[in-house]
Amino acid sequence: MRAHEKPDFEYRFDLDEELAAIRKHRKARGRKIPARTSDNLLIATWNLTNFGLQKREKDHLRLMAEIVSPFDIVALQEIADDLEHFHTLRKFLGKSWGYLYTDPAGNNERLGYLYRKKRVEPTGLAAELAMRGYERARITIEGMPAETEPFSGFNRNPYIVGFRSGNFEFSVVNVHLYWSNLRLRQLETTALAKWAGMRLDKAGPPHDDIVLIGDFNMPHVGPGDEIYERLTEYGLTLPKHTTNLVGTNLAGDNDYDQIAFFPSRTKENFSGKMGVFDFDNALFKTLWSSTSRKKQRRFFQYIRYYIADHRLLWAEFKR
Repeated sequence: MRAHEKPDFEYRFDLDEELAAIRKHRKARGRKIPARTSDNLLIATWNLTNFGLQKREKDHLRLMAEIVSPFDIVALQEIADDLEHFHTLRKFLGKSWGYLYTDPAGNNERLGYLYRKKRVEPTGLAAELAMRGYERARITIEGMPAETEPFSGFNRNPYIVGFRSGNFEFSVVNVHLYWSNLRLRQLETTALAKWAGMRLDKAGPPHDDIVLIGDFNMPHVGPGDEIYERLTEYGLTLPKHTTNLVGTNLAGDNDYDQIAFFPSRTKENFSGKMGVFDFDNALFKTLWSSTSRKKQRRFFQYIRYYIADHRLLWAEFKR
């Protein structure tokens, strides 16, 4: 991982005011994160941005815990080898939260989960998706000979964990696909979608309800996008947001983070509600000024370093 440049200025804020701003914003029109009930399950994904590498302070981690707190399961990407910030975040959430994470892989990143222990129970399945040699050899892109660019495996192995919540038993596959090489990202996407489709009818888990979630580094959800085309080719669906916000990057113009599943299986558990939580439109109001581009630059520099450069994506399921 490579840390963003640390802001060359100090900014002081009132923690209680910022926490209140987050709570108010998630109830605002166009966000409306559902309340937890006995019948629903809230699953989210968040790329934490060099988490453990950038020098966040405790108040920043407390704000991040508040952003995470409405959900039952949160798939996390870009956790560093150093887990100090991860454990601090978990402690701010409280003892009712459990956690899981992988070893460092490509780009020295870990993948992880936070989950509410009273609402969600791991079923026992916890594994990194590492494909065998003959399986990798079958991952090809139409029009591109396999020998030209063979699939050698995932840069960061997807992290599969089985969960049970009420009557809903499912496998979550946490992914962070490769960014800087489109061909490799296409191969990773093909491998992931093909693998998921082949697991559906297996006797043992992962099977039936398989939810792919995380940072797909997908510019746009829709026909014509290379990653979208690969996922839907193998039968996966990527539901549309029901909020009035779209992009999960701070600029709001890219759909990097996604939740995908097979409509023949998991659609019956999906409530139809899904959206982006744009915490950046709630935090640090005194640092933002619509009349000063310099202050706007300082705002984005600050929030991507001390909070994250991805917004959180969530979806509601029935349990």
